[in-house]
Amino acid sequence: MRPGIDIGIINYNGGDHLLACIESLKKMIDCAAVLYVLDNHSSDDSFEKARRTYPECTFISSSRNLGYAGGINRLRSSMRAPIVAFCNMDLEFTPEWGRAVVSCLDDHTDAWSVASLVIEKETGEIYSSAVRFFWDLFPLSSQQPPAGDDPYEVISAYGAVMAFRREIFERIGPFDDDYFLFFEETEFYLRMKVNGLQTLLCPRARVYHHRSVSTVRFSPVKLYYAERNRLLTAFKYLPFWYLPLVFPLSAVRFALMSRGGIPNADGKGKAVSRSGIIRTLLAAWLSAIRYLPREWRKRKDVWRHPSSRMMILRLIARNRLRMDELRLKLPASRK
Repeated sequence: MRPGIDIGIINYNGGDHLLACIESLKKMIDCAAVLYVLDNHSSDDSFEKARRTYPECTFISSSRNLGYAGGINRLRSSMRAPIVAFCNMDLEFTPEWGRAVVSCLDDHTDAWSVASLVIEKETGEIYSSAVRFFWDLFPLSSQQPPAGDDPYEVISAYGAVMAFRREIFERIGPFDDDYFLFFEETEFYLRMKVNGLQTLLCPRARVYHHRSVSTVRFSPVKLYYAERNRLLTAFKYLPFWYLPLVFPLSAVRFALMSRGGIPNADGKGKAVSRSGIIRTLLAAWLSAIRYLPREWRKRKDVWRHPSSRMMILRLIARNRLRMDELRLKLPASRK
């Protein structure tokens, strides 16, 4: 049996998805895994149900919602294996996933993180094989199938499941828990790139994702944190001369994304309006501006590296989104 891997699941009102996630991880082959479950102050009974069903796992309860980044940091402090992984509770893993991740890091000693091939459970379609960017640093997962089964370098893993060598946190620090939700993985992987650390996509490491269980599709919460944190990341990683361009570029992006219309309702049926979206965007942008003084020190840490001068713009240029990719995926009722 191969060396072990510690796997941490961040749960928030996961319902039966949490049980399915744990069950899939327990079915992994040729991989010794220790499972941790952190509950982010859920209001449902998913955490207690999982604790009764799988007492052999390590369960950690938080008295408040730490967010995804904070949950990862809390789990990381308890992990001891040389390889650690973090995931949402709404994933189901193939039996070969752990073996593929460990083999990838064993075979590629210069790699520090492994990205998985993420497949949407409901449709069977590829949801994430890579990440590309618009010019305002907006990331979007690519649905292009990998060309074969061999690992290859990518900018970032899809944040729902990420695997690392544990020493990476001593090298570049923890996830930024100021982010709370969304964009925390993008910031962390950009930090890896600035520090010269490689990420590989392993096509054999496959997971199935039930999308938007903890946060509702098209919800104001998701839009708010994604936009606020994108701007914080832009402030930290983009050149000063480029920053005034970010807001007009974002306006162009939203115009392109809404060409096919906007949804009438979010994933829970709550009404969505164009004016409500605009109000949420403005609130997110204003909040980001208020955060800038505390982000100044983080920016200085990034820009101490000579390689960071134009690195991120070069990464965007090499991994830029096509215009036809900027279109909202509407619910079936709006197609």
